[in-house]
Amino acid sequence: MKRLFLQNAVMFFVSLLLLTSCMGEGRNVDSGMVFGVVRYDYLSGKNLLDVADDVAFYSSRFEYDYEGDCFFVTYEIDHDLPENSYESVEKRGYYEVYIGEVKEKVDKWNVYPMLAADTSVVLPDELPLSSAIVEGGFVYIKGRVFMISNLQKSTYQKMSWTLRYDADNMSFEERGTRYYNLFLRSTATQNTNSREAISFANAFEMRSYLQNVVQKEKELGGESFFIRFNYPSAISADGQITWEYQDLREAVKVNELVFE
Repeated sequence: MKRLFLQNAVMFFVSLLLLTSCMGEGRNVDSGMVFGVVRYDYLSGKNLLDVADDVAFYSSRFEYDYEGDCFFVTYEIDHDLPENSYESVEKRGYYEVYIGEVKEKVDKWNVYPMLAADTSVVLPDELPLSSAIVEGGFVYIKGRVFMISNLQKSTYQKMSWTLRYDADNMSFEERGTRYYNLFLRSTATQNTNSREAISFANAFEMRSYLQNVVQKEKELGGESFFIRFNYPSAISADGQITWEYQDLREAVKVNELVFE
């Protein structure tokens, strides 16, 4: 089996959710699970699913979706098909794939400056998080960041998410490394008393924010930086918030960001 093509994609966040396998003896097939963003391709007249900065999938299952829709899908690529030959993919710009049973739409949110720098005030119906990012649950695709977070909630509870930053104090240095602070928070739009551990996927539009960060880094002569995700890990009965944080395990390299 060929090495998975996504290993050669220009991404600064590598999804550990991307799994590969050979389906049957002698078959040249990649399969797995991946996040993606729908894009209408004017050259082919088809809806494609961008799964990396320079890798796209085509399946008729995206025919009636809209540009900018975000999904988490299972897929299978048969490299023995003529449509998926190196020459064909280079010419057309996409792989033809089979999309399996999993095709889940991912909620989209924007990233905003804080309305107030005070993070001590509990939001209405706010829920604490178990983690901001689960292991491997973080992917960057053309200005969007896909994140999987953990929290205790009802299976059918609807959620609203915010990701904000302090525009006046975006970064700080720690032992010679520059970190950019983001604050992830979640609120319930429908309340229920029952709770269970849930992993929740979101897509955040971070193009403008990252462009701003890159500009600041270039002005400072920086080549890379880290992002720190702050999140409320506990909220007491009297409204006191306990904050924890998770840092990205790898530095973000300025010259590898793609904003097309």
